[in-house]
Amino acid sequence: MDERLIRNAKAALTQILELREGENFLVVTDDATLLVGEAFRAAAESLGARPSWYVLRESERPLDDIPEDLMMLVPDVDVAVTCFEGRVTETPFRIDLLRAIAKVSRRIGHAPGITASMLLEGPMDVDYEAMAVAAHDLMRRFQGATRVTLTAPGGTNLVLGIADRPFATDTMITDGGWGNLPCGEIWCAPVEDSVEGVLVCDGSIGDLGAVPSPVTMTVSKGRVTAIQCADAPYREQVIAALSEDDAAKVVGELGIGLNPGARVTGNLLEDEKAYRTVHVAFGNNQDMGGGRNASRTHRDFLVLRPTMEVGFADGHVERLLVGGEVVPRPVTRDAAAPHCFHNVLVAVDYSEASVEALRCADAIARRDDATLTVCHVLVRPPTVSPLFPHYVSMPDQDWTRQQEVDAAERLDDLVREHTPRAADAYTVLVPWGEPASTLVELGEQRGADLIVLANRGTSALSRWMLGSVASSVAANARCPVLLVR
Repeated sequence: MDERLIRNAKAALTQILELREGENFLVVTDDATLLVGEAFRAAAESLGARPSWYVLRESERPLDDIPEDLMMLVPDVDVAVTCFEGRVTETPFRIDLLRAIAKVSRRIGHAPGITASMLLEGPMDVDYEAMAVAAHDLMRRFQGATRVTLTAPGGTNLVLGIADRPFATDTMITDGGWGNLPCGEIWCAPVEDSVEGVLVCDGSIGDLGAVPSPVTMTVSKGRVTAIQCADAPYREQVIAALSEDDAAKVVGELGIGLNPGARVTGNLLEDEKAYRTVHVAFGNNQDMGGGRNASRTHRDFLVLRPTMEVGFADGHVERLLVGGEVVPRPVTRDAAAPHCFHNVLVAVDYSEASVEALRCADAIARRDDATLTVCHVLVRPPTVSPLFPHYVSMPDQDWTRQQEVDAAERLDDLVREHTPRAADAYTVLVPWGEPASTLVELGEQRGADLIVLANRGTSALSRWMLGSVASSVAANARCPVLLVR
């Protein structure tokens, strides 16, 4: 067995589940995830715990009820990990198993659909402490929140009531609790009849995998009333999944992914933890604070690059997510103190005017001891040929990455040539997108309190930073904008 499997399993058992010497530890696994189960059992043994082992029998699946010989192991459990395939038809079994173990155990790691790849790298090879700090900080920022407006480039526009519905996290599982492995999210149970609008799932769906075409759901009074998808067979699968019982269409969860190592692969166990994603679930939420949905099922729908605007009981509104990025806390200013900036963002298109903007931004940042972020927006070439519009070209990933590397190196050269900054005294970003909207979004994501850019240019490349872009940024940015001639 690869030692990294045992190492990362051990890290999860110690840092997330806090498995202690002498505790009784149960692993429930199956043939598909046997390697993962064996890694957790070996890790538990190395920690001095007393592991027991149960392999679900393939001949009895799909399971409707908990096997009797598995139930016999449950009463003695202190800590458990359930790692087996996540099958569509077994959601009720998984809920029943969690409830049975939770009655007696102290902590549970639930991992339906976990793979050896997840354990080897990515979502389970991360800094758990840093992730837990980020999760708890974001949960504190939701205190006093009454509603969330969720939007995304895919078309989502959904309002969810969350008054008196506390957030929880799986980045630290305490006695009496459970969470997923891999971990890395915060979640709450929205007020069931409060949700209104449109949810467009453009990521993946629990048990059903990556969506072949975006799934659009109309939600009224917390219940899905219409489902649309260009892929007709997949639409029928979604309809069937949300028809398990009468409450399966009722909203159950709002979750935010915070794991920087998680990838969007089509496996929702990992996908819903991925940074820059949000998921909305329909179905059971009785184990969440205030949750009242008693459905026999629970299914998540992933949304990519979400923006989240939060309204609070005192009337103020705050954007906590923009394009999936957590917006830094706003800086508190002393009204009596001289005005100074803390986070300066400068856009460069390599023209002479943008180089002057770089010098100006650097001078302001050094004067105020502010952070400096230098960016260049990359614009993708058209994917449809004007001569042959029926041919659509897919972006070349190697070419895309090379463009990013070349742009970053060129920005580094400009900073070294035109400012006195050391290599670790600034940040370089080269996002893809439409320049004006990308700069506005990037300013929010970075918590910029000043954006600096040129309002004219002389080179061919500088056409992207001409007056129309500068005017759009100045009109739409949520912080001061300095235009440099």
